[in-house]
Amino acid sequence: MITLKEAFRQQSFMRELISECCRLMHDEDFYTKKTEKHLRAKALPGQENEEIDISEKRRHTVADIITFCRYLMDEEEMLAHAVHQAKSAMDFDIDTAVIVNKSRRRFAEIMRRATDFETEQTTNRGGGTGYVLDKDGKPSTFNYDVETVVTIDFDRNKVKEQSQKLFAASEKVSLELDRAMLAEVVDYKPKFDPNDSMQNILDDFLAKQNK
Repeated sequence: MITLKEAFRQQSFMRELISECCRLMHDEDFYTKKTEKHLRAKALPGQENEEIDISEKRRHTVADIITFCRYLMDEEEMLAHAVHQAKSAMDFDIDTAVIVNKSRRRFAEIMRRATDFETEQTTNRGGGTGYVLDKDGKPSTFNYDVETVVTIDFDRNKVKEQSQKLFAASEKVSLELDRAMLAEVVDYKPKFDPNDSMQNILDDFLAKQNK
């Protein structure tokens, strides 16, 4: 049995290994053989032709990678089923809790930033233009300063209170999630060390296959 936290780490690492297999199989230099044919006899009768393999040197074959990747996908499916069973046995829906809690914390942070807003005032010197009639009845213009004042358009205390309530609710759910993540509820035996390299893991896998 392992914890959900370790199970998720295993899943993430398996996805990385599968991605690396896909990257190799996407590389033409990995799955093709390149040969140079030196046609000396064609240029000078009596000379010997020669074929030289100029393919990239690789440690493993295409068959090795295919076998390993299929094994990874089988393990990935097995672990996914084990995680699903563990989640289903819980008192709450952990996936929904994670999604909703992210939204809860994000909106609480937005409200908190809004309550921190301070009144702003700017003056545009001579930014306004007015029109008047002079003593002869002719229109003339004059300039005046324009002040712009920006203030919050909500009850700061009420919004701050709502933000604090959301933060508190988010923290409570986070603690429940932490406890759930550390409970050994997943029926699965880890096959990989996430700190190991793919090269070592692949070598070990192939060694066991060849026994």
